[in-house]
Amino acid sequence: MEFKELFETGMSYGTFLSIASESELAKIREITKNLVLKNENIEKLKNIDKKVCLLLSAESWCPYVRATVSVLNRIAQINENIKLGIITEGRGFMFLREKLGIEEDDYVIPTLAILDEEYNLINKYIGKPEKYKEIGFRNVSTDFFAGKCADDIVEELLKKIG
Repeated sequence: MEFKELFETGMSYGTFLSIASESELAKIREITKNLVLKNENIEKLKNIDKKVCLLLSAESWCPYVRATVSVLNRIAQINENIKLGIITEGRGFMFLREKLGIEEDDYVIPTLAILDEEYNLINKYIGKPEKYKEIGFRNVSTDFFAGKCADDIVEELLKKIG
């Protein structure tokens, strides 16, 4: 399955929320409430003048996904050039994993393919911001899962979008 078909058959953020359990939905709402972006990052997002498709493999039970999907939705709200499509973990494992060159044992959610307007791969984002490898995820995990590290996700995506 090509990126275009994966994106076009993906679900919207609203549909993603509609299939979440009540407890998962409550956690996503709490994260969304906590989500604040630096003005500098908002301006950088607004200034993206090319079409970008964010193809996310996700499940609402995953705390990493809950922290990430809310940020991606906010990004799409800030700039209409950026579209979000969400596919299930199963579809991601079956199709997206191979297209991104991820080994079976290394596949995690969230996995994000960053695509251009022709659905060509620009870059990928997997799991959590790479900078956490340097500083240690334990040092930020509580804030990350509460939605208080949104700028870390945005800053990495801004670099990857180019």
